[in-house]
Amino acid sequence: MGCGGLGSWTALGLAKGGVKEIALVDPDIVEEKNLGTQVYDPEDVGKYKVDALAAKIRPYAKVSTYRARIEDIIDELPDFDLALALTDNIRSRIVVEKRYKTLHAMVQPSHGMVMMTTKKSKLANIMRNGEYRGQQELSMIMMVASVVIREALRYLREGKSELEGKLMIVSPYRFEVINLEGSEH
Repeated sequence: MGCGGLGSWTALGLAKGGVKEIALVDPDIVEEKNLGTQVYDPEDVGKYKVDALAAKIRPYAKVSTYRARIEDIIDELPDFDLALALTDNIRSRIVVEKRYKTLHAMVQPSHGMVMMTTKKSKLANIMRNGEYRGQQELSMIMMVASVVIREALRYLREGKSELEGKLMIVSPYRFEVINLEGSEH
């Protein structure tokens, strides 16, 4: 899980929602420019994002932190029931989905997307590379984070998600779901 805008709000929501163990993976340091769209406070500037975020969610969950890029440590991580790929590049997401059941989400200024992998439907089937480093709006981050939190909690509690094998496109005024597996299940 990345610890930027989407990752920080999602981790906090999952911890408050009852997830008891969370692993945070991100090599970045909190910068002043992060304060408007991420959960960090001014006193967090200069700290590693994983450490600052862990301090906020430790009252609710056990937290493991990794100050690294996911692709550099994927083989060192323990097994998890679900991985959240909330990084800003596609290659790292593909590394995650090769090892774990994965809930992907990303945010751009005007829209977001959420996708839950299955054996048949992978992000690698529709995207191979790319990176996003533009300005994000807090309202779009919160919209997408709320979907991710809901679907992750449902999957962890019930073993299923409404978005398995589907891609949800989120915009300010509508949600559209595309079935990537061709038929309803």
